[in-house]
Amino acid sequence: MTALRARTWYDATGIAPPDTTKITSITRGDYDVAIIGAGLAGLVSALTLAQGGARVIVLETDRIGSGASGRNGGFCSAGWAAGTEQITQLVGPHVAKTLDALAQHGVAWMRTRMEQSRYAACDLVQGELILDLNGATMDAAEQDRHIAQDELRQMLSARRYKSGVYTPSAFHFHPLNFMRLLAQDALNAGATIVETAPVTRIDNTKHGFDITVAGSPTQIKARNVITATGGYMGHETPFSRKHFLPIRTYIGVTDPMPEILDEHIRCHWAIADTRRAGNYYRRLPDGRLLWGMAITAFGTLDTTRIRAMILHDIKAMYPIMVAQMQSAQIGIDFAWAGNMAYARHYMPIVGAIGQNHYSLAGFGGHGMNTAPAAARALAAHILGDHDALQAFQTIPRPRVFGRLGAFAAEATYRYMRVRDALSERLS
Repeated sequence: MTALRARTWYDATGIAPPDTTKITSITRGDYDVAIIGAGLAGLVSALTLAQGGARVIVLETDRIGSGASGRNGGFCSAGWAAGTEQITQLVGPHVAKTLDALAQHGVAWMRTRMEQSRYAACDLVQGELILDLNGATMDAAEQDRHIAQDELRQMLSARRYKSGVYTPSAFHFHPLNFMRLLAQDALNAGATIVETAPVTRIDNTKHGFDITVAGSPTQIKARNVITATGGYMGHETPFSRKHFLPIRTYIGVTDPMPEILDEHIRCHWAIADTRRAGNYYRRLPDGRLLWGMAITAFGTLDTTRIRAMILHDIKAMYPIMVAQMQSAQIGIDFAWAGNMAYARHYMPIVGAIGQNHYSLAGFGGHGMNTAPAAARALAAHILGDHDALQAFQTIPRPRVFGRLGAFAAEATYRYMRVRDALSERLS
């Protein structure tokens, strides 16, 4: 089994998935909206549309949350993968401000949902710490949340971090459990969700779309189609393949080691550093450490290699902790990879890509806040609020040029790693 299919800690600790519809049981497929992909964006749009009275079907190639939405680091904070300055240059200051507000709303929507008692299995933990390794100048808005190096060392035994910024509104959680609970809410609202239902064709007709699903005796008909396939796009989504690259990142989870973590990582916040391909990590409820690292545009490392790389990466920050782990024969218990969809400008592409056909993808590197914000805006547009997508319509749609784009992305990430390393040494 490849690392993209490897069993995750989330799989091992997840709640039971909801009961969904089998494709063979659909005998009359006539819907207002068909959504391709049961990731976070697809399920939020399904829930919002169903609550608005639309007849919705979600078609998922694999299982709910089997892609990036259910196997990521579990972070949720405001902002986009692209920085504020880059977004402003891309769309102008007015739209950039609107997008910032949408990102904030996405965090609030996620938090409000998880604060409900039925979402207790998400294990929400408030707070995020962003760490700097090169002494970069702080933004004025961060001054009151700044943590100096002396104070930081009371929380973390790592010596390479120069300072940190604490964000109380951000949080971390169990993403797969969230996805399963969200899917149940969408089902309760009236949406139909079909797993293991790979779409093989989407054909335009004068009445909408005819959608062919492998193994289905019935052709599904829909007046609108949303393509929300993320980094696992298939041949049925040519627009996605032209505009997004599937970029891989890697995560490992240690064996339980609560006493060691109490000595070296004395806060329970989500933690990340400011490098483009930096680390992100957090303590888990059962005394383990989740550690995310690396970005690649080609190939997928096997789980043995991922385990070795993650242990090496942790050691680079916490050498004494790794020595204690090795003495206690504590290793990396789970290791996996995940695909994220990236556009060249790091922003999503949300909106019409044809008559009644919409893209809802490109959320790689954003965290779990921007997909809900975009999905709710697109659902509102389909339900009749045609101003809801104005901010997204200003975002350009550059081509990625297939393998050429992948080579460029790989070169860019390698350059960023070198630049980050030099910046740290010179600081």
